[in-house]
Amino acid sequence: MRKLLILSDCGERAPELTDEFDVVALSADADEKARLREIADAEVVVGEPSLAELSAAEKLRWVQMTWAGADRYLRGGFPRGVLLTTASGAFGETIAEHALAMLFSLCRRLPAYQKAGKWADLGSEKRIAGGTALIFGCGNLGTEIAKRLRALGVRTIGVCRDARRPRTHFNALTTLRCAEAFLPEADFILCALPSNEETDGYFGEETLSLCKDDAVLINVGRGSLIDLQCLTSLLNAGKFFGVGLDVTEPEPLPPEHPLWKTPNVILTPHVAGVSFGHLPETEEKIWAICRENIQNYIAGRPLRNAVNVP
Repeated sequence: MRKLLILSDCGERAPELTDEFDVVALSADADEKARLREIADAEVVVGEPSLAELSAAEKLRWVQMTWAGADRYLRGGFPRGVLLTTASGAFGETIAEHALAMLFSLCRRLPAYQKAGKWADLGSEKRIAGGTALIFGCGNLGTEIAKRLRALGVRTIGVCRDARRPRTHFNALTTLRCAEAFLPEADFILCALPSNEETDGYFGEETLSLCKDDAVLINVGRGSLIDLQCLTSLLNAGKFFGVGLDVTEPEPLPPEHPLWKTPNVILTPHVAGVSFGHLPETEEKIWAICRENIQNYIAGRPLRNAVNVP
């Protein structure tokens, strides 16, 4: 019988996905030999196998990820002729909530008050309503962020590949190449971009210097977008009202890094989009995408969230 292998943190708790395949699930702590043995004759893998494991999958036809981003497979080494799909669309709401939690906390100086360790007024806060938000990424994540900010009375400008394509919840659109022109007017800069040659290192010293001195910068996309050395230097020089980072480069951020002790900075360990073992609602959305795509695969229909692997 055809084999479907689940490699995920809660693969052993996966709901019924299909009766067309022999479904095998391995726990996250399964040893390397067991993983290689099971993947060797799998036609479909749900999860994120390493490139080394994929090289041993002789019968593999399709990888369905449980993550939204496929960065790890887009820099070479992914087997030719194998389909790749993601779970994009399952994380937008939870990541948007995380981004807004950071935004509210920074605008109200909550982390600075906590780190001050004393009963002292730290000065005026920053108002959200009436501000302008420049949102890097207009996919599921960026759109969910824009939707919530528009409801708060914020003007939203989206940064995307095709600014001519209409998108809901954005007042205006621009491209990454032209986004620098909008940085000086942005009160809030929220980043939800993938990692690629175009986005890696985009926020270096020159680009960060274009931002308002009292702008709030939040990144819930990929850490490679922002040069942390440049960001740290500018923060020490008084740039930015606040910074919220759920992702960093390097990751994890070393415990001795100065950003951990910077008063107007919030750091979280890449948990904005957590699902398995954290948020059952997001977990169910992931499995719903998996079930839908398995049905499409069996029926020979196009798959949702297909990735064009170079």
